[in-house]
Amino acid sequence: MTETLMYDVAVIGGGPGGSSVATHLARAGLRVGLFEREVFPRFHVGESLMPAVMVMLERLGVRERVETTGFQIKYGAQFLQQETGLETTFYFQPGRAWPVYSYQVPRAEFDTLLLDNARQQGVAIHQPAPVASVDFDDTGATLVVDEGGGQRTVRARFVVDASGRDGFLATRLGRRQRIPNLGKVALFGHFKGAERLSGKEEGNIRVYLFDDGWFWWIPLAGDITSVGAVLHARTMRAWEGSPEDCYAEMIRRCTGVAEGLKRAQLITPVHRAANFAYKTRPIVGDRFLMIGDAVAFVDPIFSGGVYIAMRTAELAAEAITVAFAKNRFTARYFARYERRVWAGLKPFFKFIHKYYEPGFLDLFMKPKNVLGSVDSVLNVLSGGSFLKMTWKTRFGLAFLFNAARMATWRRRRAGKPIESRLEW
Repeated sequence: MTETLMYDVAVIGGGPGGSSVATHLARAGLRVGLFEREVFPRFHVGESLMPAVMVMLERLGVRERVETTGFQIKYGAQFLQQETGLETTFYFQPGRAWPVYSYQVPRAEFDTLLLDNARQQGVAIHQPAPVASVDFDDTGATLVVDEGGGQRTVRARFVVDASGRDGFLATRLGRRQRIPNLGKVALFGHFKGAERLSGKEEGNIRVYLFDDGWFWWIPLAGDITSVGAVLHARTMRAWEGSPEDCYAEMIRRCTGVAEGLKRAQLITPVHRAANFAYKTRPIVGDRFLMIGDAVAFVDPIFSGGVYIAMRTAELAAEAITVAFAKNRFTARYFARYERRVWAGLKPFFKFIHKYYEPGFLDLFMKPKNVLGSVDSVLNVLSGGSFLKMTWKTRFGLAFLFNAARMATWRRRRAGKPIESRLEW
C-alpha cells in the first residue's frame, strides 16, 4: 500500500455525470478525487444529446469547445413505423430555456472532453483506477483503489457513486429493482458510409419501429453512423445464434435500416447491453449518494442518458456543497435531492411505458397539438422534467395520456391489438 490520499469527496466513475459533479464541487472549493476504472478515450453508447444538455455545458464552461469540435448538429428526431408506413419528425422548439439544437457526439471524444475539463478545474483524476472496496464510518469513508499495479488507500468525507450501470454502491448498499416488462436487449455498432439525409435533417436521430423492437439511427460527424437494435425479450429468447448474426438479421427485417445500410460497412464490433430499465433504492445514505445510471436506467428511445447523468450531477453538487457548509452528512439531509431526482425521472418512465402501447403510438405518430399536448411532450423530452413544470405542461401531458386511454378503448372496440409491447 502506498500513502493514503485525502479528499473531501471521492467520485467513483468518470463519465458525464462523474466529471460534471466533480467539476462543480471543485469549483466550490472542495478537494475532489475522481476514480475511473478505464483509460479514456473509450467506446460508449449513448451518443445523442438533448438540447437542455447545452445549458449544462455552458455552466461547466465547455459549451464553446463542444460547439467548435465539429460534432454533428441535430435539430430534431424522426420516427418511422414499419407496420403502418407512418413517419413523423419533431423539431426542438424556440423560446425555451435551451437552444433549438443539440449534438450527436462520439462518446469517446465527448466524455474525454468533460473529464479533461474536470482536471483543469482542479479535480485529481485517477485512471485506470478501479475501486475495490468502500467502508463507511462516522467521519467518512475509506476506499481501496487498484492503481499503478498495486493498491492504495483513499480517505474521503463523502462519496459519489457515478459508476453508471455497474452501480458500485447500489450492489453493496442498495437494491436494484428491474422495471417490470422493460427487460429489453440492445445490439449496436458503428457504420461507415450509411445513407445521410441533407440540409437541416442530416443530423436528426431516426427511430425505426418494427415488429421485433426498434432501431436507433444516429448520424455522427465523419460519415459515421451509430445503429442500434433494441429488441423485445421474446425475440432474444427465440434466437439461437450469435449476437452478430442476430444483429444482421434484425437489420434485414427492418426495411428502412436495411435500405440505409446497403452501401455501408460495419467498422466496430457488435456490442450488447441487456436489462434496459431499473431503479435503485436507496440512492442516498450517510455520507454517500448516487447519480446518473447508478440511480436508474431508462429505455434510451428518447436519448435521456447523458442529460439525466449531468442534471443529477448538478443537483448532487448543490446538495453536497450545502452539506459541507453545514457539516451535515446523514441520509436524511439528502432527502430533498432524492425527491428532486425521482420527480425528474418520473415523466421519462411514464413516456417509456406509454410508448410501447399501440393506442399511444397511434397518437404519437400522428401528432396534433391539441391543448398544447405536443408542446408538453417536447418540453419534457428536451429536458424540462428536471426543471419547473408549468401548469400548461402538466395539463398538456394529462390531456395526452387521457387521449391515449381513449385511443386504446377505440382500438378494443374495433378489434385491433391493444397489448403493450412491454410484455414482449
